[in-house]
This record gives sequence, structure tokens and C-alpha cells, in this order.
Amino acid sequence: MTIGSRFPAEWQTTADPQTGRTLRQFTSAAANSYPLYYFIDTITADGRTLIFHSERTGWVQLYKLDLESGEIVQLSDGRTRDSGWAIWCEHHLRGIYNHLAALNSVRGEVYYFQDDEVRATNLETLENRVVYKMPGRISIGQSGFSPDGRYYAFIHADRDPFVEAIADREALQNMGKPVNHEAWREKIPVVIGLIDTATDAYRDVMTVPFHVHHVFFIDNDRLLINHTYGENGMWTVDLDGNHSRTLRSSREGHGAVCHQVITASGLFYEANETVNGERRVWIGRYDLETDTFYEVRLPDVGYVHTGRDPAGQVTFYENQQGATGHQLLWVHDPFGGDSPRVEVLRELAPIIRGQRYHAHPFLSPDRRLLFFTEVVDGFSQIRALDVADLTT
Repeated sequence: MTIGSRFPAEWQTTADPQTGRTLRQFTSAAANSYPLYYFIDTITADGRTLIFHSERTGWVQLYKLDLESGEIVQLSDGRTRDSGWAIWCEHHLRGIYNHLAALNSVRGEVYYFQDDEVRATNLETLENRVVYKMPGRISIGQSGFSPDGRYYAFIHADRDPFVEAIADREALQNMGKPVNHEAWREKIPVVIGLIDTATDAYRDVMTVPFHVHHVFFIDNDRLLINHTYGENGMWTVDLDGNHSRTLRSSREGHGAVCHQVITASGLFYEANETVNGERRVWIGRYDLETDTFYEVRLPDVGYVHTGRDPAGQVTFYENQQGATGHQLLWVHDPFGGDSPRVEVLRELAPIIRGQRYHAHPFLSPDRRLLFFTEVVDGFSQIRALDVADLTT
């Protein structure tokens, strides 16, 4: 199978036995399938095409799914021999680097990484090209496009030291030895790079003296980056590398920010703290116009991912509690008082291991479907729940 290979529709529609809501499953192959990382778009702006990863050929590749017909078309043919997103997913996969691709709806292209190349595939013509070569470097984090489609930002590191650091970490874990995560991060400098999509010209934005995991655009001129030095967190920097600023640190209370999404109503996020051995989770909204934030505790939850509504009107969360608890939550008017009302939208199958199995909920462009990933018969599949009554 190569670029342009086609697969028939795999989707099916049922009624969710838990809630009666319409439940749609878009992939069904006996292989892991999962969208682009949910901080960024995985559905084109016109709502017609879903971009996703799948391992159906024994290689991680990108595909597009026609949301009108269900037809699936292969978009990449990478053959990188060790392409797992370490340390946050699997250490050893093959194909393209999973979780690191990004969709440019403005130009109708998807960018991805294989070996030391940034490559792009046009969604209509399927033309595939090398955008940029970076000998001796390796892509290590989520990437994103500016809203106007002009710029592409990504994170890369010196390949040999990074691969050695990952191998040492994995070896220590396999021997049951402790790994100090923050100390490990502090020894890995990275570069945030920028590509002009009109010319393919590349330039460095800045060198960061520690490992960061995600970079994406707040607007056309400013980046949002995870994580801060020594802890989880979020900070911004202009495209010229100036005006770097941490938005919120753990010193301000309620622990450290872990995941955040950009919306038209500011940044929505969750922060974690441990008090007397108990995890406490605070959900927040950061107002970028006033540089202020408001947080409220989300009770009775475990490891949380803040869902993505680009409009910032409805708040969904993924909640993972222990080895078996896994839920999609809707929080009604979370910042309207001190005790948010929480409703379980769906009890999900337990996560097996790695980012490929996280739900990572996000709304479709028409705001009718809440997309998520769920384990079905041992493989992650792309599903969606009808939530039009909550969002439209």
C-alpha cells in the first residue's frame, strides 16, 4: 500500500446503550487508528474530511476519511524504522512519526515527519513533497499551523543525544530504576523552528534549554508552548523569539497546568496538585486579553484531559481513574460558581497504554459531534457521540 491506496467505508452507527445518544464509529480495521493530536484541527474547515493515523498496513501512516462517503485514502508512505512518540506513547513503532503531524486547512495540505524530513501531501491531488530536510535532527513534539496557514511551527532536537537519552530512560525503567522526569527534561535542549508555507523557507524561532512537548499558535504572530522549566505549564513567545512569558506557574496555587486548548474564549486547561497523597484537579479559563484566569475544582476525578471546543462555549473532559475508570464528562457552566455540575456522557473502555488510546475529545466543525478515540476489541478506533443538544 502506498499514497493513494483506497479503502472502503468502515463506519457504523448505533445508539449508545448508556445514554441513547447516536454513537458513530468511523474506523473498524483490526489496527490502531487515531486522529491528529487534539490540540489542533484534524477535520478540514469545510467539515468534509477527517485526517487520521492508522497502523493497518503494519506501518504508521496518515489517511483521509471522506465524511460524506466514508472512503479512506492513504496520504503517506513513511518507512522510518523507529517512529514512536517517546516518551509519551510507544517507544518503538515504524512508519511516520506518530502524533506529530498537522493539518493546514487553508492550503489543503498535511505536514508530517519521516526520518530527517518534513514532508507534505496535498489533500486533493495527493502530490507528496519534501518541505524541509534537517540532517542530524529529530522531530520530538506536536506541531501546528498559524490560523492563516502561512507558518508551520515544530520542535526538534539533536538526533543522536536525544535517541541516547530516550534509550537510557527506557533501559532504567525496564530495570525498575527510578527516572526523575524533570531532571531528564532539563538535560535535553530543543529548537522551536518555523517554516514559511509559501516558500518552504525555514528559520529558528528560539533554542529552549530543556525538553518541551507541544507548540501551536495562539494567533498568527504568537506561539503557545508546553511545558515550562521544571514542571508542567504553558508559556508564549512571539515568532521572532522575543517576549517569552510564562502564563501561569504552580506558584500561583492549584498545582501545574498539564493540557490546554486554544478557544475563541481564551485558554481552557486543567491543573493538578497533590495534597496529602490525594490528586486534586482544577479546571481553568485563561483570558489572554486581560492576562487573568479563573479556576474551580473538578471533584472526584483522576487524570484529566481538557476537551477542545474551538468556540470555548462548552466544556468536555476526558477522565481516567485507575486502571479501569475512563469517562467522557460534560461540565455545565464550569466557571459560573464554585460547584460545577458534572454529567457523564459516556463510560469508555479502559485505556491500554499510550496516547493512541486516550479519548482526547474534540468537537466537529458543525458542533454536532464530539469525536474521541476508544478501544474496541483491543484496538483504538475513532468514534463520535451526538451532542447537538448541548452545543447548538
